[in-house]
Amino acid sequence: MWKSNKIAQILDANLFGSESAVFSGCTLDSRQVVEGNLFVAVQGEKVDGHNFIAQAFEAGAAVVIGEETRLGDIDLSIIPPGKALLGVKSSLKALQELATVWCSELHPIVVGITGSSGKTTTKDMVTIVLAQKYRVHSNKENFNNEIGLPLTILNSPHKTEIMVLEMGMRGLGQIKELCGICKPSLGVITNIGTTHMELLGSHENIARAKWELIDSLGENGVAVLNSEDLLSIQLANSTAINKIFYGTTGRYVKPDVEGSNLQISGELGTTFEVCFQGNKEAVELPLPGEHNVLDALAALSVGIHYGISLKSGAQALKDLKLSKMRLNIFEGILGSIIIDDVYNANPDSMKASLNVLAQRGEQQSVAVLGEMYELGELSISGHREVGETVAHLGIDTLVTVGEMAEGIAQGARDAGLSEQRIHICSNCTQAVQEVMTILQRKGAKTWVLIKGSRGMKMEQITQKLVPTKNKL
Repeated sequence: MWKSNKIAQILDANLFGSESAVFSGCTLDSRQVVEGNLFVAVQGEKVDGHNFIAQAFEAGAAVVIGEETRLGDIDLSIIPPGKALLGVKSSLKALQELATVWCSELHPIVVGITGSSGKTTTKDMVTIVLAQKYRVHSNKENFNNEIGLPLTILNSPHKTEIMVLEMGMRGLGQIKELCGICKPSLGVITNIGTTHMELLGSHENIARAKWELIDSLGENGVAVLNSEDLLSIQLANSTAINKIFYGTTGRYVKPDVEGSNLQISGELGTTFEVCFQGNKEAVELPLPGEHNVLDALAALSVGIHYGISLKSGAQALKDLKLSKMRLNIFEGILGSIIIDDVYNANPDSMKASLNVLAQRGEQQSVAVLGEMYELGELSISGHREVGETVAHLGIDTLVTVGEMAEGIAQGARDAGLSEQRIHICSNCTQAVQEVMTILQRKGAKTWVLIKGSRGMKMEQITQKLVPTKNKL
């Protein structure tokens, strides 16, 4: 990385301490600082990083960046010899600007990934496929916003050849801003659903926000798109950019990378065949569900574009390990099997996970479903649709968590699920007790899906039902 005097020049910052301090790695959390790190003090909703500048230096930070208006009360004697403190107008803007310059100097291929659901799983899959040939760096977990993405870039190794960057958004213009930092040359849109309807107001606005990734690619860029997603296909028809379509049915356009012959493999996996330009390969995916097959096809499509054979890509996917809280399967209490998919939820991802639960055959099934946020005017209908899916798929027992999730119960009731099989809970604590009672009655080998929006903190339920985190 750069010396502190160059950082000051890039950021037009006031420099205190050494002009030759050099950092490696970046964090916003003083508790995670290791020797030589850059610590950026950012004012958060609950915590102000400026209050921990001294602790960051004590932990070994080589360079600290803070806002000039907050540094007036800092005793400069806390700066250790050979270390530096830089004062800037905005710590967040400084973080983003440094990431922009670092990405420009590294000059890696950048793959951007967005969508209403499946972003993180697809990012994990793309990363492992590309790693068959390249030095790849990608977001940890879901570091996908205006803070997480630049942090990911600033923590990328010097010899990174490809960055795989998941991009989240909460409004128009945000993905465009992220693309301005990392300059992607290939973009993947997994799907365009109803997430963030409350913030964006319409399905069309959600599509416009996601499509900012494709608009940012430039004329030589490549869009990798889901052939099963109507809005993506409609937007693609008006775009001259190079496109690779992937899918299983050819519902709206024939896919270039096509999956077929999907089969359940054991309790936890799926096998399918992938075909591209007449070449076929069998894929063993250690994940259940057609939605995961679509994500795998997206990853294989990216791999094909960058010279990864179907055989190498399929071998990589066989060894896939996902980020936490996304369709992880654990041994639970009383012999149960817990599907932990609690990171987030919208109607489409709920239905996909319910389909996974329904594939458990004759084994007993329990769906523990929490509220879905940011659906706006679609909140009532979205919750009810999920409930209807529970009933139509033949899920044995439904447990809802939270007031809005009562709409799921109503949808299931209206679609024919009997009242005796519906349990309504106001919070996670009550849901844990309800599920424990259900499991005592149903016995071993009962499958339990746990899913809800991030703000519901449904992982609290998983923690009680999976005390030892025995992953299957």
